[in-house]
Amino acid sequence: MKTTALVLLSAALSLAEMKTIPMATGQGGDALDPQAPAWRTVPAATLALNRTPLLYSTDAPAALEIQSVQVQMLKAPGATTVRLEWVDKTRNAAELPKAERTWQGEHMVAQSGATDRFSDACAVMIPAGGAADVSPSLQMGDAKHPVHIYFYDATRGPALMEASGRETTKRTGKTFPARAQYAAGKWAVTLQLPEIAAGTPVAVAVWNGQQQDRDGRKYFSVWYRTAVASGQWPVVSGR
Repeated sequence: MKTTALVLLSAALSLAEMKTIPMATGQGGDALDPQAPAWRTVPAATLALNRTPLLYSTDAPAALEIQSVQVQMLKAPGATTVRLEWVDKTRNAAELPKAERTWQGEHMVAQSGATDRFSDACAVMIPAGGAADVSPSLQMGDAKHPVHIYFYDATRGPALMEASGRETTKRTGKTFPARAQYAAGKWAVTLQLPEIAAGTPVAVAVWNGQQQDRDGRKYFSVWYRTAVASGQWPVVSGR
């Protein structure tokens, strides 16, 4: 009992001391434009990124090339737009050609020429139930605390995923509004999530295609919590 109490106390302290991401509110504008001038006025948080350990025996050790990601959040009725920006020396994305049917039969299609490439990507992870008293496991949640993952791939676009623990991540078949721009050695990506409440845990991940990142090989942040930013801001809605 004493041990359990200490564990619960430790968890409570970690929640109380968890760093926050300011979430602005307001009306008007195109929040999905990564370069909209109004984003310059929105408060930002810089999240340190960690590198996952080697997952595949054929992979060489990867240096910490992407050390942080800047996060901005804009809340409007029905939607919260998240803007991620990070430094990346190379742009890793491909234009996928439309699959063409082959002569083998109507059910067969020719494979895309980009299947062996690695794309830059990013994701925002939140608890499936929204704001929570306990942050789920960073390893894609757990059975009691599932997560939603808003994933953007520079080649394939956005996809909503869900997970309830390590190696359980699966696509839902759903998508969401998102835009991306690469310029001057930086990615700027906007993701439109459903409206989320203050206090919701948020974690971010980034994949560097140049380092052959994919699946669990990536950069990741610890959990942060959203907090209402003081004042009104000009950009909050997505179009």
